[in-house]
Amino acid sequence: MSAWSAAGGRAMLVMHESLSHGLHGMTARLELHETSPDRVARLSLCGWLDAIAFGRLRLRFDDLARQGVRRLILDLEGLQHVDYRLVPSLTEALTGFEARSGTVVVCGLSAYLRDLFRLAGCEPKLKCWPTADGLIESPRELAS
Repeated sequence: MSAWSAAGGRAMLVMHESLSHGLHGMTARLELHETSPDRVARLSLCGWLDAIAFGRLRLRFDDLARQGVRRLILDLEGLQHVDYRLVPSLTEALTGFEARSGTVVVCGLSAYLRDLFRLAGCEPKLKCWPTADGLIESPRELAS
């Protein structure tokens, strides 16, 4: 389901999608914002990240890059579990997006998820922020 709206001359797309099904499924909410001078995407994940969800998530990163997104905010506040074997692949996908498209900030990591990234040796490769609130309106925060 998606909806377009114009607020202050800026187009915004909001889309909800299921990335995997079942007891431990995953959903994603994508918000696409037109800000000056960049296109910003906030992708909020909820549920469990397994191999099926990760494959679809990687495709979503590619789609966002093709759509001209220059700043990606990955909000993991609703993420309950990640298959630890996927952490390096997820980090690689994020750094790949950053290399070809723009800035990536990971927000809302719980202590549990932060430990998974740390144990996989991936935490230093990420720009982490406590919460996604205010990052769309404040591009300077993403650059730091």
